[in-house]
Amino acid sequence: MKTRDALFAPLLVAAFAAFAVSATVSPAWAEFANPRGVAVVIGNRDYEHRDVPDVTFAHRDADAFSRYVVEVLGYDPEHVLDLRDATRRELFDALGTRSDPHSLLWSYLDPDGGSDVVVFYSGHGVPGVNDGRGYLLPVDADPRAAEDDGYPIELLYRNVGGLGEARSVRVYLDACFSGGSHEGGLIRNASPVYVEASLPSGVAGKVTSLTAASGKQVASWDVEAGHGMFTHHLLDALYGGGDADGDGRVTAAEAKHYLDRHMTRAARRQHRRVQQASLIGTEDVVLATAPVGGGFPPRPALDEEVAKAEESKLGLTREQRVLVEEGLSSSGHDVGVADGLLDGRAREALGSWQKSQGLVGTGYLTKHQSETLQALGQEARAVPV
Repeated sequence: MKTRDALFAPLLVAAFAAFAVSATVSPAWAEFANPRGVAVVIGNRDYEHRDVPDVTFAHRDADAFSRYVVEVLGYDPEHVLDLRDATRRELFDALGTRSDPHSLLWSYLDPDGGSDVVVFYSGHGVPGVNDGRGYLLPVDADPRAAEDDGYPIELLYRNVGGLGEARSVRVYLDACFSGGSHEGGLIRNASPVYVEASLPSGVAGKVTSLTAASGKQVASWDVEAGHGMFTHHLLDALYGGGDADGDGRVTAAEAKHYLDRHMTRAARRQHRRVQQASLIGTEDVVLATAPVGGGFPPRPALDEEVAKAEESKLGLTREQRVLVEEGLSSSGHDVGVADGLLDGRAREALGSWQKSQGLVGTGYLTKHQSETLQALGQEARAVPV
């Protein structure tokens, strides 16, 4: 996998060290079934402007999507352009300007044609205060100056749709363009703006796009999964969960249906918020196909080291860990002695409890899981012996 310049080299090593195609991946996927495919994967997490909250899971979203592009779509990692915390200059360089179509993406396309292009973005989106259009927000941008600092969505669709060497283009945006965010408004003293998503004329037959939210809605996080709500459920769909008719293919319509059933309900349940994915383009276009002679590969579980690091940030006291263990015991999961050490047996019990709740069984706590289990522990103490 290559990037615009050496600036991204350390990121590439870190991103692919955890999921390089290895002996755990079937040879059918490791032989690059689609060697002409090219992907741009952008994760904008750390924003510089004081009014812009960070997008906590954007890097993890990008990691997971890069892995999907390699393992399921069969792209050569050398053709996955991986950008983290992209600035304005880097976004325009990667995706093209209004006057120059020779972008970094263009430079990786097969000159003979037939390249399938995927663009994935996780980060903030904003509306232009004056023009009401949607923009991707670079990490060095002022959200109030989107018309100058942001990357226009309509330019993205126009540029990728105009790539003559591209056979197909799929765009996935884990962002909303309402002016809001999971942690509050991005533009102070401004009302949300409704951004109408549409494809420029002439590209509708080539470009298909799924976006995290519609209209004035906010793109939420799935804290339990450690991803954007859209990315988490989209990947579930593309790893085969969306294959409703069992034909080994996931169409855009099937992916949208899966998101409507699962992401929209999860946003209501976790955040009491309406979030509906937006689909533009051809509904029957195929987004993912199972390898010949087999089913879709299983979606990789949450990385244990990442989960462990997230738990360490909670700074749990001994008493809080004891409550967690007592909460597990009260739920029927054997931790042995509730001593607050959270090791061995207790970790196995925690993983078992997570799975019983429909969560990834990492054996390590998120903030919400810790609070839930501590509350169960308190309830168990309150019951007379």
